Amino acid sequence: MEHIIIKAEGSENYGSMDMSPECRPRPLNDKISFGEYRIIAKTIFLGPHWPLFAITLIGFNIFAYIMMKQQKALGHDITFGIIITIAQSIFYMGVGLANPGISNDSSLNQKYLGQLYSLSNRTQQRNVWYCEKCQKIQPPRSDHCPFCKVCITNYDHHCPWTGKCIGGENLFHFWAFLISTIVFFTYFITILLNQREEAQKQ
Repeated sequence: MEHIIIKAEGSENYGSMDMSPECRPRPLNDKISFGEYRIIAKTIFLGPHWPLFAITLIGFNIFAYIMMKQQKALGHDITFGIIITIAQSIFYMGVGLANPGISNDSSLNQKYLGQLYSLSNRTQQRNVWYCEKCQKIQPPRSDHCPFCKVCITNYDHHCPWTGKCIGGENLFHFWAFLISTIVFFTYFITILLNQREEAQKQ
């Protein structure tokens, strides 16, 4: 059930801070929620777009396999290709399978109970805030994802290609994946360009 703001006529517009005493109700939900995430063995967190994640992972590896098969047929060393493919796949799976930082700290509900109606109802950089969708008091730098339907601590963005949000718990994996992917494609595109030059010389 979505939060409904009821304000008296002529009441001041308090904007994102939502400080008006006429704002009611603000229920608190202490239940643990993982939104649209599917939890496997308590450690694997599949986001709502996990099929895109799986298809992309398979696509990376098929592309690498085709390229390395061609290189091996030409008698070239494929050691680096194997290493960068494995590294890129590991980092990608780290992003796609890790907990992005789902915020389920219900203790904040009790800690800030007395400030419930003075808290902002939008995410703040340094202050806790009240999430209307989750009906919980959320920690600093968290944000509610409309796709995952849950708040993510240190929220960065939602990435459908990794199947989930990028947040505090998988941001390192995400940057490692980006860097390894740049190396991955630079390596294989260089191979393609070299093959094209060799074909033109012949």
